[in-house]
Amino acid sequence: MKLIERQIERLKKTTVLNNILEFRNKKRFSTYLVTTFAILATLSVVVIVIALYGFFDKRVESEFRKKILAEKGQVEIILHNRISSISSLLKDLGSDNIIRVTVMLDGKSQLEERVSEFYPSREGVHFFVKKQGENYVIPRSYPNVSENLIRFSLQHYPYGEVVTENEETRLLWWLSTPIMHQTQLMGTAYALYDMTRDKKLIEQIQQTVNGDVSMLKAELLYSLSSENALKLDEKMLNGIATNLEHLPLGKNNILSKIDGFDNLFYKSSLEALVNEKRKVTLWIGLSSIVILALSIILSVRLGKRMVEPLRRMTRMAIQISEGHKNLSFETGSNNYWEFEQLSQAFNYMLANLKDAEEQSRYKELLENVDDAVYILDQEGHVLEANEAAYSQLGYTQDQFFELNLSDIIPHQQARSIIKQLGKGKTENDPDKITLQTTHATIDRNLIAVEVQCRAITYRGRRVILNVARDITARIEAEKEKKHLESQLIHSQKMEAVGTLAGGIAHDFNNLLMGIQGYISLMRLQTVEGDPNDEYLQGIENAVMNAANLTNQLLGFARKGKYTLRQTSLNRIVENSTKMFTRTKKEIVTHLNLQDKIWDVKVDQGQIEQVLINLFLNAWHAMPDGGDLFIQTENVYLSEDYCKPYEVRPGNYVKASITDTGIGISNDIIERIFEPFFTTKEVGKGTGLGLASAYGIIKNHSGIIRVYSELGNGTTFNIYLPASDEKAEKTIKESSQLLKGQEKILLVEDEEGTIQVEELMLKELGYSVLPAMSGQEAIQLYEENKPDLVALDMIMPEMNGKDTYERLKRINPEVKVLLVSGYSLNKQIEELMEKGCNGFIQKPFDIVQLSQKIREVLEN
Repeated sequence: MKLIERQIERLKKTTVLNNILEFRNKKRFSTYLVTTFAILATLSVVVIVIALYGFFDKRVESEFRKKILAEKGQVEIILHNRISSISSLLKDLGSDNIIRVTVMLDGKSQLEERVSEFYPSREGVHFFVKKQGENYVIPRSYPNVSENLIRFSLQHYPYGEVVTENEETRLLWWLSTPIMHQTQLMGTAYALYDMTRDKKLIEQIQQTVNGDVSMLKAELLYSLSSENALKLDEKMLNGIATNLEHLPLGKNNILSKIDGFDNLFYKSSLEALVNEKRKVTLWIGLSSIVILALSIILSVRLGKRMVEPLRRMTRMAIQISEGHKNLSFETGSNNYWEFEQLSQAFNYMLANLKDAEEQSRYKELLENVDDAVYILDQEGHVLEANEAAYSQLGYTQDQFFELNLSDIIPHQQARSIIKQLGKGKTENDPDKITLQTTHATIDRNLIAVEVQCRAITYRGRRVILNVARDITARIEAEKEKKHLESQLIHSQKMEAVGTLAGGIAHDFNNLLMGIQGYISLMRLQTVEGDPNDEYLQGIENAVMNAANLTNQLLGFARKGKYTLRQTSLNRIVENSTKMFTRTKKEIVTHLNLQDKIWDVKVDQGQIEQVLINLFLNAWHAMPDGGDLFIQTENVYLSEDYCKPYEVRPGNYVKASITDTGIGISNDIIERIFEPFFTTKEVGKGTGLGLASAYGIIKNHSGIIRVYSELGNGTTFNIYLPASDEKAEKTIKESSQLLKGQEKILLVEDEEGTIQVEELMLKELGYSVLPAMSGQEAIQLYEENKPDLVALDMIMPEMNGKDTYERLKRINPEVKVLLVSGYSLNKQIEELMEKGCNGFIQKPFDIVQLSQKIREVLEN
């Protein structure tokens, strides 16, 4: 390295490098070259633009003149057609037999009526008839047509002549046709056409062309459409006199003679021509700017391309002088011969510098890598290694250099690497291998590593480079991640199964409601000593057993009834243990309850049910007897621990139940909380004990976990959130049958259930309004205003919640008793908080119903 640094310092002191560095401050050939190209391109663009502008300007004017001639031709056609149509109509008048006969009979009044009725005056056309030998016409006059004007026309026969009368300017045509009787001339029919009064013709011209028709008299030009007069100067009059094709009329108009009409001219606007020239100018200007910009860009690129090889070599020379060695000058047929010679000379110099520093660079690189890096020859012997490679394995540097790859990693993997990258390598083998393996330490302990192996060239020969990274921590993290994912999947599966179980329990409770209701009604009809009383009691017991089963299902579904009270978990454990040990004396229980245990807010009956189910599960696992260890303690659960179970971190009370039974296998332990899953014989278990325990603990925002090994017993751990609220007092329930006379609206969508509930209410003395839907209930309530609404929660279309909200809007003081096959759950609790007055769970007997109704009505 020191040798290289000295060579660089000597190079920096040479005049060659100083000249290179001073190059930036001198005049550049590339600048002059680019400027010359840009000037030539600009001049070319200017010449082309001038030529294009002249060409397109003439072309636009030519197209505009063609357009004017076309429009003027359309006007000429319209005017000739109009004169022809008047002539045709005049001929029809001359050949009219009635007109002919009337002229022969000299019926003047009849003749005037005939002309006025069948040949009325319109659009500036007026018809007349003159008998042969007479000097007047019939009719003698028309409105707006004076007798003087008629006499003038008879005398002068105007044809497109401009006539001024009473300060009105008219453009007149006087047309005539003979009225013949066989070969005898009977008279003459005339048509006086005033084009200035033909509004239809003027409108047709305006719709057809973008111009106006004007008439000339003396030095005045009259517009047919606007009726304005324009005085012409002497130059314009001379142009008209010399029959010029297009005469400029001011700055914005042009005048053209209409062929066939001496005094008519077509006036068109020059605005379209001006706009078109502006567009041409704009497009040519924009195009010239774009072409000029492209020309300048191409000039710059061409100049740069011509001097780029020299600049590139200059930059590379400066980079090399600053210490960059991994560079080489381009050589090949694309370079100019002079640049090619210079590039070869520089490459030769760089090759010598690279050879000098290669060995020190490799050594420095290896020592600055945290991973284990070592280089092997093609037979697997260690050639080079960094300190991390041998220090992690407990070797000294000399000891490590004596090893073969098979001494570091398993023998089979070492042979595979040498075969693919070493002396056994073929063309089809890869140049890089990545594998997970182990490194053996000096005392033969194994460290999990990920090794990347590749074939490289080192000091002129082919070697194998291995880079190994310790992945012990990563493997542990992946194991923990898989464990957490497994817990999350299990939790989601239990949630789905719970939803199904809750629905089954709700529907089953509706069926039990019908049975329980009819049993309650039958009991009211029996007397003491009735022989059927025993059977009724048996049915009622069966209903209660079935209800207990559905309650366990609801417990698993996290929809069970909970009456939460502040209590001590130690007291619940002691009571449950006493009940269990009275009947299972072959099990020895060991209590280890922490003093000053934190209180919990739970449903004591539900938690006792959980503990009894776990005790019974332990008893089944110890058929020959055994020990049952029960322990409580205060614990704190962190956020990482709670996250898979979707509960909050904080203070918890832990209860552990450990047995010395046969244990649970891994394939069974994943399913023990599923409903109806049991390993017991048919008839000895429902498979709902642990399922309901799971649901109850989850609904208390707690955690339940199980640990077991075959032959080593099982441990269930329960975590319940600690609470610092004060304990509440319990209230005893009565069994008295209470009646009333109020009006009750009963809302229930199940036909069998609503029938039995209606009978029960009527038996209690109430007036009942049954409704099979929420909408029907709203209508009945508005019509009858009942004292109480017994409202089912689960209904199609409008459910109990929506129905209650509608009732509340009708009467904010409405009294509502909620009825559901589900137990008290979150949805019902929300309605209770909004003002519902009570809740009763199906199935219930008539006594429970009577007490709940009186409680709501009298509260």
